[in-house]
Amino acid sequence: MLKKVLLLFLLFASLILFISCDGGFPFITEMWEKSGHSGGGKGGTEIIVKANSAIKAKNAPDPSFSYTFSPQPLPSGVSLTGELSRDPGEDYGTYVIRQGTVELTGVNASKYKIKYISNVFTIY
Repeated sequence: MLKKVLLLFLLFASLILFISCDGGFPFITEMWEKSGHSGGGKGGTEIIVKANSAIKAKNAPDPSFSYTFSPQPLPSGVSLTGELSRDPGEDYGTYVIRQGTVELTGVNASKYKIKYISNVFTIY
């Protein structure tokens, strides 16, 4: 009898967890999205964009700033467009590379948001 009660409790707790996780267990949702399906529709799924560090010599033109992103490939119907920017200044030192105009576009872009990770730009 105790085993049946524990089993029912575990099933009930699993059902509550399933409902509280936006319609699914997190690992199922992650597997679904990695297989190319769109996100959950609440704008909470993140696309991580990380700036790459960059350097230049003083009085040289700025290089093009680049970034990496994950997941790769991007979910179906989502693109990244725009350019990174940096804090102003031309003196020796380090400057923060900012998100600039980088944004998500496409038919499914509203289902995702960018989590941006900055980096440094060094003038030597």
